[in-house]
Amino acid sequence: MTEYSAEDIQNLSAAISKLADSKDRAYADGKTPDASVVDGTKAVADELAKASIQKEDEWRAAVKAAAKEEAREALKELRTPSMAAAIGQAKGDVKAKANLTSFIKAHPLLVQTYGDEYEAGDFIRAITAIGSKDAEEQTYGKAILRTLGAVRRDVPLLSQNYNVIDVDTSDPMAAVKATLGNTNAAGGFVLPNNLVDTVAKPKTMRALYTDLVTVRNGVNVRGVDQPFRLGAPARAQFQDWGQTKENVNETYGSYTANLGTIARIYDVGKQYLRFSGGSAEQDVLDELTKAFALGENYYIIAGAGTGSVGSGDPTTGVYTALNARPGFKAAFASASTTTVAGSFAGACSTLIQNITANNREPSAIVVDHVTYFSGSRQGADAAGFWVNPAGGPTGFNMTPNGQLQFWSVPIYWDTNLGTNATTKIAIGAQWDAFKLYRGMEFRVDSSDVAGTRWDVNVIGYRGEEEIGFHAGTAVETGAAYLLTSVIP
Repeated sequence: MTEYSAEDIQNLSAAISKLADSKDRAYADGKTPDASVVDGTKAVADELAKASIQKEDEWRAAVKAAAKEEAREALKELRTPSMAAAIGQAKGDVKAKANLTSFIKAHPLLVQTYGDEYEAGDFIRAITAIGSKDAEEQTYGKAILRTLGAVRRDVPLLSQNYNVIDVDTSDPMAAVKATLGNTNAAGGFVLPNNLVDTVAKPKTMRALYTDLVTVRNGVNVRGVDQPFRLGAPARAQFQDWGQTKENVNETYGSYTANLGTIARIYDVGKQYLRFSGGSAEQDVLDELTKAFALGENYYIIAGAGTGSVGSGDPTTGVYTALNARPGFKAAFASASTTTVAGSFAGACSTLIQNITANNREPSAIVVDHVTYFSGSRQGADAAGFWVNPAGGPTGFNMTPNGQLQFWSVPIYWDTNLGTNATTKIAIGAQWDAFKLYRGMEFRVDSSDVAGTRWDVNVIGYRGEEEIGFHAGTAVETGAAYLLTSVIP
């Protein structure tokens, strides 16, 4: 069998290139190549193929021999079967690794983990070196692991968690024993997460007053003046012929509903937003929406501001305005739990009477939650409850959707009144006389660069809304009345 050298293969390649050029020139001139050229090309090609096959066989034999040597050296170091074969075989002299050439392919999992430059045996060689008594080999092994990114510097060391002494805390390779998974730091983060149910939240008061009052949207000004007549017009009187007729002047007052901004910001970590699959963002937007609905609800009834811009709360709520005007409030002096006249029914009747005296028709009565349910259980053993939703002499009835009414006037309860120590009260009103002004309405903006948010990797969600409300004008014109001491 002919032995081919590298020079033989080079000469055969040059000869076949020369014959191929001769054929190409003949075809270009419109001629048929000489038979010697065609035969010579075939002969040289056959010879080159034999040389290539021989070299390929030699290469395969070299690979097998190298693999056998790799395995033999590894078996000297390994006394029991292990997972070493899955990630590459270890050499005996790890410091000489740079001078070795391995024909064994690295395991695909290790390549995927540590990158395309990972070579079979790198991991095992590094681990073996770290366990060596030779300081240089230990240094070499640690350097390889750092290169592979196999060192976690953000995991607490054993001595930091369990008060274990004699651990070199300056060494990032200091071992943590017994990874039990019973805490997050000891592997709990790796375990599959629990299923997460819907977040349970405290129940809040519903937005009651925006359905009762008149709402004006798109009021993009700083405030709205609300003028009113002082006093109701008096009747005209008879005047005899030739007599001086009655001469009257009209007088006016005015309140201004200045618009102020209610706002709130939630900062949320970006990692939390990504890992929660959208639920974190949804929760934040839900919280902001509820917060602003509750804000409107509170300021309509209990806003205690001065009505001026720059004073924090510029709104004046219905209860605030009524409580400051003695002419539009009174105490229910006959309050009693056991008598019909002093019952909650008697209080509602008195309240409606005072409102109709101003030629107003009440559209609803609002009480604090204590008054609502305390009044509902008043009665006598012989007669039953004074508040009888099935109808009867007390005038209460219940609509099909469960709304309590007194002579067709709906009755609502509001915890905002109770939280302000304003229990035992009832407010009756022609509620559409009150006006809530909204500016740019509720909106949410977000940013991850404002302030230090870029540095700490959070996103801020800012909710804002401009509102203006002043109950003074409607109160001055007799649209509402406040009754105190409704229940004993």
